[in-house]
Amino acid sequence: MSDWSSGYNVDLGYTYGYYREISPAWLNYAAALRGIAAPSGAWRYLELGCGQGVGLVLLAALHPDHEFVGIDFNPLHIAHARALAASAGLGNISFHEADFVELAAEWPSAWGKFDYVTAHGIYSWLAEPVRRGLVGTIDKATAPGALVYISYNALPGWISTFPVQHLFRLWQTSEALQSVKAISTGIERFRGLMEAGSAMTRLLPAIQGRIDQMEKLDRSYLVQEYLHDNWHPMWFDAVAAEMSAAKLVHVGTATVGDLYLAGVLPQPQKDQLARYDNPVVREVMIDVLVNQTFRRDVFARGNAPRWPAAQAEFLKATTFALAKRPENDEIKFRLSVGEVSGRAEVYVPLLDALAAGPKSLGALLNVTGPAQRTLAETVQAITLMLHAGMVTLWAPPLDKRPANALNKAITAAVAEGAPYRYLVAAETGAVLQADHTDIIMLHAVFADPQIMESDALAGKLIDGVIALGKGLVKDGQPLRDRVSMLPYARTLATAFLETTLPKWKAQGIA
Repeated sequence: MSDWSSGYNVDLGYTYGYYREISPAWLNYAAALRGIAAPSGAWRYLELGCGQGVGLVLLAALHPDHEFVGIDFNPLHIAHARALAASAGLGNISFHEADFVELAAEWPSAWGKFDYVTAHGIYSWLAEPVRRGLVGTIDKATAPGALVYISYNALPGWISTFPVQHLFRLWQTSEALQSVKAISTGIERFRGLMEAGSAMTRLLPAIQGRIDQMEKLDRSYLVQEYLHDNWHPMWFDAVAAEMSAAKLVHVGTATVGDLYLAGVLPQPQKDQLARYDNPVVREVMIDVLVNQTFRRDVFARGNAPRWPAAQAEFLKATTFALAKRPENDEIKFRLSVGEVSGRAEVYVPLLDALAAGPKSLGALLNVTGPAQRTLAETVQAITLMLHAGMVTLWAPPLDKRPANALNKAITAAVAEGAPYRYLVAAETGAVLQADHTDIIMLHAVFADPQIMESDALAGKLIDGVIALGKGLVKDGQPLRDRVSMLPYARTLATAFLETTLPKWKAQGIA
């Protein structure tokens, strides 16, 4: 472990992910749901612990008129982030290698103040002095009225996993195991403990589910999740208390579907929750009732209210686009309490309306349903659909050139072996996840827009994966040589040309 890492595992770089809750539009909506005003005008955005910078670069391409800054202590991350931004020619984003403790002590005045500050998935993995430094940095960096997003492993949901993390890290450090090897070894050893009937695994049966889940997840993610000296899942009240040192007050959750948790709890649990009036205690008790494992909290530096009439107008003006219609219009929402079903007669008319194109929430008020909807009922329905990924917030950039340039840079990088799996939709303002084979085929289309025949595109796909020393996977079975790949590559190319590419063109991806 490097001295400069403060116990944070730096054997592998962080993953190349994107998290929709960090987008300004999402945070604005989450704040509006709680009656809190959002930043406006020439706002600026700061990500603390930006990792590889992929998420921030995607946002910068969709908001070319605003400034984005990413800070991370790992030089590997910063070097990658700068290279990705440069490959797309983005001029509204910068990345800095810096330490939170040092920034809290002396914030560079030239960096100024920010209106959005986000820290995804780092808070509960920091040593206490570094965590205090992060809070101090937020204090120095936030402008009045700023929205701050903090996500972290939450209690009580991680209680049964404390032994897993402790033993994984103990085995790694005591035997000098390389990080990925430590994960594989840990999974194998826990299987042995369960088979041997250890008292610990019998008394904590949730460990088996955790190990089963780990076997399916990306090893780089698991290294970043478990193999740190500091691994501190936290209670919400403790986080809220620490945030108060930066003059932050809690707004609500960015996991917007969970705003309605209290209404879908079983009646005995509702009765228990009704005993508590203090909002912080209520949040903690909801976490207890659902065994919360992860929180995405939004705070504000001065939670300026959006008065009821202004809140209603803001919500009615918010526009949504159809993202993914559920198969057979089966309406289900996965909340922290579990899966909740929605009534088709409420949601299908909304899906039908959005299938015709983006609609404001105000326009959706007039969509025919089982009865005339109130604004609150419409907000709840569309918010649950947003949570489920059925719809997305619609906020296309006026200047689409940066988004187009980034998509070309991403496809070129994937063709060279980069693990990117996200593209930006210039016509909607959304970020979309994409399969690597589709990204490789899009790269071929960018290189030759006339390649509209499936056999030719299948050949380009095969050439691409062979150049990377890889193959295709069909139904879990690897296909390695050109002959075995060709039929499946044709199937993929046909689906891409007939379905994916037209959709991507409409969304402003291609």
